[in-house]
Amino acid sequence: MVAGRVMETPSLQRLWAAEHSSLLQAVATHRGPGNQVAALKSTSFKLIHRKGLFEYLRLRPLAPAERRRVLAFFHPSRSLTDAIIAEHHEYVRSACSYLCTNHLGLEVIGDGTFEGPFARYEELFSDYFRAFCDVALSTLPDAEVAHLRALLPYLKHQMADQRSAILALPYSRATLLKQELQRQPTGDTVRLRRPSFDGDR
Repeated sequence: MVAGRVMETPSLQRLWAAEHSSLLQAVATHRGPGNQVAALKSTSFKLIHRKGLFEYLRLRPLAPAERRRVLAFFHPSRSLTDAIIAEHHEYVRSACSYLCTNHLGLEVIGDGTFEGPFARYEELFSDYFRAFCDVALSTLPDAEVAHLRALLPYLKHQMADQRSAILALPYSRATLLKQELQRQPTGDTVRLRRPSFDGDR
């Protein structure tokens, strides 16, 4: 869907192609596969962050006035319409590039951290960003805002821990595939049909 949105608008397509080329050139300038993988991971983190605001607006049920306050907070010099358009374009470009970096990480490099560990980081970032916006804009009752304000450092710490773990993980595709194979049903684990006996009839 996001690829279709980029491809249907020539100006957006050109902008995405230029940005994406710049992102991957920055990865390619690093020497050695280990450094390139680390750079690709860092690029993927940036893309997750760039998608954050639009995903928050898309998933968070906000009243029109609250939505305006959110956009004014991040785009103080833009009109509401310009801010929405800018964030939507940022989202589709970043989502397309994130799909590409994930494909490179999983299918080309064979690094399994681009699968489950990155999905977990996305969840943690979404939780943190939602809490940050709710606190910064006080879109909730005071008691809930106070609770989230106390929770913010913990959420940020969780996110930082996951990021550090992803950057520190070596190639893990083989391990993930082995674990997947171990979860495959075998003759010992498949639920068998219950045999019928004459006494059951």
